[in-house]
Amino acid sequence: MPSLIERLIRFLNIPQTTPEFLWTKTRCYRRRLEQVKSFWIIAGLVMLAAGHPAFILMLFFFMTFLSFAFLERDDPEQD
Repeated sequence: MPSLIERLIRFLNIPQTTPEFLWTKTRCYRRRLEQVKSFWIIAGLVMLAAGHPAFILMLFFFMTFLSFAFLERDDPEQD
């Protein structure tokens, strides 16, 4: 049985042959995704320990930026 994400991709007719989509199927991406999950868990614990709303927001936005930057492909092909 396909997952919810797979059914949504099929329903919206999102092409699955683009380099960006294929990147999410690589071993390197999966490893990076696991590292990002670990970073978020650590950041969440730091947010709970700090308890200061300004620090929590700053760390949240910084971690969001790092997540997007870290999961980006290293070598995009030139078009």
